[in-house]
Amino acid sequence: MGLTYGEIFPMKFKDLLLPAGLTLITVWAVQTFLFPKKGASDASSTIRSGQSFVAPTSKIELKPLNKEIDFIDEKRSKKAIITEVETDLANYVFTSDGATLDRVEIKRVVNGKQRLINTVFPVIQNEKENGCFLVALEEKTPYYYTFIGRDETDSEVNIRYRYDSPKNDIAVSKIYTIFKETYKVNLTVELEPKKSLSDPVQARIFFPSPFTPEIPGGPYSVFVNEKGSIKRVVGNKINEQEGLFNPQLFGGDTKYFLHTMVEDQDSFVNRAYYREKSSEKLFAILEGPAVTQRTKWTVSFYFGPKEEAAMALVDARLFQTLDYSGILAPVSKFLLAFLKFLHKYVGNYGLAIILLTLLMKLLLLPFTMKAEKGIKQRAELQKKLKYVEQKYKHDKETLNQAKAELIKKHGMPGIGGCLPMFLQMPIFFALSRVLSSSIEFYQAPFMFWITDLSAKDPYYILPVLLISTMLLQAFTGEKSQQMTIIVMALVFGAFVSSLSAGLALYIMVSSLLGVVQTVLQRRLTTA
Repeated sequence: MGLTYGEIFPMKFKDLLLPAGLTLITVWAVQTFLFPKKGASDASSTIRSGQSFVAPTSKIELKPLNKEIDFIDEKRSKKAIITEVETDLANYVFTSDGATLDRVEIKRVVNGKQRLINTVFPVIQNEKENGCFLVALEEKTPYYYTFIGRDETDSEVNIRYRYDSPKNDIAVSKIYTIFKETYKVNLTVELEPKKSLSDPVQARIFFPSPFTPEIPGGPYSVFVNEKGSIKRVVGNKINEQEGLFNPQLFGGDTKYFLHTMVEDQDSFVNRAYYREKSSEKLFAILEGPAVTQRTKWTVSFYFGPKEEAAMALVDARLFQTLDYSGILAPVSKFLLAFLKFLHKYVGNYGLAIILLTLLMKLLLLPFTMKAEKGIKQRAELQKKLKYVEQKYKHDKETLNQAKAELIKKHGMPGIGGCLPMFLQMPIFFALSRVLSSSIEFYQAPFMFWITDLSAKDPYYILPVLLISTMLLQAFTGEKSQQMTIIVMALVFGAFVSSLSAGLALYIMVSSLLGVVQTVLQRRLTTA
């Protein structure tokens, strides 16, 4: 009597369901994010918010981009006035030179100690065009402003500046509003052309991306595209002639910090584009309309860390700048929230990572034990199959019948043995994003030589420990798997050496717990 396919391969449907689902999700993610479809060109002449354009080199087709700054040729009459504003979140330093934001220091508490991280640095005298929030005019840009005053409430601080030209042809007023409980900064600009000025006046606002020399990565451009989602482009790949019409959001970011316009209350920004492509700095330019009469605009900015709680208070769209946004964002957010929860009790993110790893192992224990059982069944079946192959090697018909009887009796182990690996893959990728891009782990120490969980292990001790642990796993596990695990140990060791110390710690502890689990299972089975 012949055997059916189901009798020979008694694989359960549930063993296929999760791997198949994960495969479909992976294929969808790759097609969506790695190979996005190009949208059809819009034949309409209507200008939409966030619509991109490429400026030509002549005025015939479209007005060229204006990145140059021509300062009014005048001598300093008095020393620059420095104004400092301190909030619970950051320190801001303003100067009357250009009426600009001279310095920004973000406050971070790490292991109970406050640290200051600069994202805006003072400009030197011969580079005054690099001032943050410099307002440039078409040809005559004022630089030496008069400090008018400072007023303060429980929730905000206002800094006021004014420039009156000696020729009495234009006046420029600037008001900064610093919000004490968020990283939001408002800039109000007022242009007042006088009667003697015949040509229209057009203002441009310049501001830099965050500059954090001690943190690798960036800068990136950040803007809202035509589809309404935030797009990021690495600085040195930006088309210098490309810009956006009246964008909803425009700026730059690095690994942990973000400087961007978030609200244009009075429709100031007609066009926005970038200046100065480099490996360190990227300047955003907001170009306003040409006016012939007194006009005032207010533009809002976010100058702060890429942290969900902080960004939520200003603009929820900023979540998209996080490196762990995307298809695995819910998993990443849960893992980050859970690590923060553990940190409240243990006071150390390294210990929190170890506890998370232990918990994950416990949750996956039933699946892991089932996988181990499947591996043993497969090994036993292979031994028996080899035996009957040797016994009936000269009798093909009897050999096939003996093989079929063995498979019918013991069953062919399904791919459920791979289930723990499939379950851990999304967790691993989500956690890797969290540990490598969340500011909570920046400069967060663990112990001994690990002083920054967001950076690589400086002495490669964790990769060496991982290799040693995996080699130990090879010699405590099934002999048939030894060579595979040895090769994986070497590959993983090299791979982990380039990862953040936090992620390397997670992988190493996970492997060590795997060895402990294997040893305990063997002892319990023997007992």
